[in-house]
Amino acid sequence: MNTEELFTRNKPVRGLLSIKNILTGKIYLLTTENAVNDIKRERFALDLGTHRSKELQDDYAATGLELFTIDLEREAEDGEDLAMLLEDALKEYREKGIILYRP
Repeated sequence: MNTEELFTRNKPVRGLLSIKNILTGKIYLLTTENAVNDIKRERFALDLGTHRSKELQDDYAATGLELFTIDLEREAEDGEDLAMLLEDALKEYREKGIILYRP
């Protein structure tokens, strides 16, 4: 789903968000009950220098906004367990050799 479509939905979208460093390919994954609000919150925390992932925050501070994307990685089905969705995605990415930021 593209970001424009996400922001025009009438109800909150649940699922997984990804914050990707385009330069290194590293990804930070998190669950969301409201993707639009959480995209704004994550961006705000990064801009203020207060993100909970120090490693991600340090890379963001060093390289800047232009080299990061924040997207809905996977949309959850109604009633789908977000923690399980996250675990499945983390396992899949590790198997593919994708480097993940620590929370």
